[in-house]
Amino acid sequence: MSNNQSKLKAAGVALSLLSANAVADATQTRTPIAEFKNGFTNEQIRSYRDNYNLPEMLKGEDLAVWFSMRTSEVLPTAVLAPQTKHMPLATSLNPKIGEITAETKHFGTLSLDEFMTHPQSFAASFIVVHKGEVVYETYPGMKPTDNHIWMSTAKPWTSLVIDMLINEGKIDQEKTIGFYMPEFKDTDWADIKIIDILDMTPGMNSEENDATRSDPDSIAIRTFLAEFGMAYKGEHERVPEVLKDAKSVSKPGSKFEYGSPTTQMLVLLAEAVSNQTFSDYVNDNIWSNVGSDGPLQFHLSPGGTAIAHGVISSQLRDLARFGMLYTPSWNKTSTKQVVTPDMIERIRGGVRDKDFYLSGFDGPQFVSRLNDDSMLGNSRQWDAIWSDGDMWKAGLQSQGLYVSPDKDLVIAFYSTNVPDDSLHRFLRPIATSGMFDK
Repeated sequence: MSNNQSKLKAAGVALSLLSANAVADATQTRTPIAEFKNGFTNEQIRSYRDNYNLPEMLKGEDLAVWFSMRTSEVLPTAVLAPQTKHMPLATSLNPKIGEITAETKHFGTLSLDEFMTHPQSFAASFIVVHKGEVVYETYPGMKPTDNHIWMSTAKPWTSLVIDMLINEGKIDQEKTIGFYMPEFKDTDWADIKIIDILDMTPGMNSEENDATRSDPDSIAIRTFLAEFGMAYKGEHERVPEVLKDAKSVSKPGSKFEYGSPTTQMLVLLAEAVSNQTFSDYVNDNIWSNVGSDGPLQFHLSPGGTAIAHGVISSQLRDLARFGMLYTPSWNKTSTKQVVTPDMIERIRGGVRDKDFYLSGFDGPQFVSRLNDDSMLGNSRQWDAIWSDGDMWKAGLQSQGLYVSPDKDLVIAFYSTNVPDDSLHRFLRPIATSGMFDK
């Protein structure tokens, strides 16, 4: 096994070793997050560039913070600049939101305000928007104008685009990849239905779990290496070619099999059907209508494929604006209703049963992350849907988006934290606090 392969295996294993000792170790080796509000020194940047590799990014330490906030300096980037008049969000701050508590993984019961300023939380920013107004906002680790990577919080972009193409009559979710993409007819993806890709249950070896993240030969790791322009066994691969190597390992629809390579199949599908790049389709049909604070950045693989499963960057308010598209206050951030009621109904009505959710690797992981097991399951690239219709999506290093269409509520946050991802544990307590029921 090569040195890089050994590092990859160690980094993959580290993702699941979220212990108190890991938190203590991180505190000894990491720079306090508040220091990065002033940017990065030339010495730091040189060090991060010299050590830039996938294992270091997965560790979630200083190099990952730099990458998270300076992704456009590392990867090719499609910049979706604001195209419509800025639609500023009104602000009416409610300090009681910061007093809401949660039982964290390693620090006991803390209020949101306490967690955001805890020296070991490495929380960068947090926002709550109710009825189109900002009611809570804090930036302990970044400036409001800084861009930050979404990580897997970006995955619903793919389901939104696919749902738009469904509404245009260009995709039938019951048809297969092979029907729409002839280049995949001779692969194991050929007979997989679009709905099974949307719901992360293709039965392919594209899943992310402890085993695949620590296996340098897995489809997941090979996909990441291809996306970041890093060599696999001395060769630079292209994302579509890696995905063609994926194999069927179980019956589609059997269990929740979370995997970024699966999401990337939706990107390729959207490009094949729309005859546009993914970022161009988003720009023309969605973001051009949004009165955003800044640009939306789609970072690209060397071959030009948008890494839409996670490598998207924006200001925090613009992550919240994406969530607002799913709420009645969409018109406070967009000139057009992009997310239609039938799209929301597909998300809510398409949840499979709880056994399906818990039988995969990530269902139990998400229950632990939230400290909540009341969700119904996942749906259409969203990690959890509850009986009240609320929706949640998480990112790898503790980024998050929570949307309650019925309460007209959006919660979003950025962090670059592997050891303690307890920010997610504040989401349901905030949403169910009673503050947003009217």
